[in-house]
Amino acid sequence: MSTDLFEEIDALQSESQKAAQKDNKSLTWLVFTAGDETYAIDSSEVKEIVRNNEIYPMPFVPSYIKGVLNCYGDPYAVIDVSEFLGMEAQKSQLFMILNNENKLSFQITDIQEFRNAANVTTQKLAENSDASFFSGAISFDDVTAPILNSAGVIDKIRGDLEGK
Repeated sequence: MSTDLFEEIDALQSESQKAAQKDNKSLTWLVFTAGDETYAIDSSEVKEIVRNNEIYPMPFVPSYIKGVLNCYGDPYAVIDVSEFLGMEAQKSQLFMILNNENKLSFQITDIQEFRNAANVTTQKLAENSDASFFSGAISFDDVTAPILNSAGVIDKIRGDLEGK
């Protein structure tokens, strides 16, 4: 390929990055709890919140995968966020269905609120922290909530299921 094509691709990527930065001003965070901890996730990653669905256990999976739930005829794997992050397992029946092709749901304790990006301070993670599960943090009203990185969670699950 010619270098002109690479330069065009770079220019397009730069334009899309600038557009993404503008869109961040209209970004909305869903703030939730899992166990005693508060987290945030980009609300566009959430398809639906459901309560009291039956979980069908699955054999031979890590303990943080509680099974699958049925959401409109589609099975969604249930990931206990607390147990996934090394804390005590939850008994909650509240599930956050993710809006992606992996058909995952996060078992959470409670929904706290929605926060507009204009009303929070976004922070980057320190180099020594586990950036694979978190993409930063938001702060507001004396609360700091790590931003859950669903792609990092999915990568960890894949690795665990493949025995890596």
